[in-house]
Amino acid sequence: MYNTMTRTQVLTRSALFIALTAVCSWISIPIPGTSVPINLATFAVILAGLMLGAKDGSIAMVVFLLLGAIGVPVFHSFTGGMGIVFGPTGGFLIGYILLALCAGISVGKAEHPIRNYVVFTIIGEVLLYALGSAWFILQAGSNIQTALMACVVPFLPGDAVKMVLAYVVAGRLRKVIA
Repeated sequence: MYNTMTRTQVLTRSALFIALTAVCSWISIPIPGTSVPINLATFAVILAGLMLGAKDGSIAMVVFLLLGAIGVPVFHSFTGGMGIVFGPTGGFLIGYILLALCAGISVGKAEHPIRNYVVFTIIGEVLLYALGSAWFILQAGSNIQTALMACVVPFLPGDAVKMVLAYVVAGRLRKVIA
């Protein structure tokens, strides 16, 4: 679908997915004992990759990150600025680019679309968690076990649900905006 869009359509849809990612970031639940909140951002990131493709989905997440870096309050809890990007959750924000890229790659694979989606999106989630956890360890002076318990384990069930929902929503959106 995204291969047949005009550049104006790509830019418009990218802006919509950047805005959706911001709104989903704002819907957050703090977890006691950690600076990493639960939010719906990864749902929007995966959806951006699925609807825009690997290249444009990841570029949209770069723009999202840059907007937040210059101070636009697009991150969790209506925050923005370099302090958030370089803070304990910054690695996860940068990981959004990789997650959108992997979700977008899955769309380009014609054989076994569901299997490809699951495999590539899990790869994207692993990259997101690895980058985010490593960044958290460096920023918080933490160890791997603490980082996994604070940054990975509590999020696994919700991220699995978000992966399923993004796939279902993308399928329905393609029918409507094709």
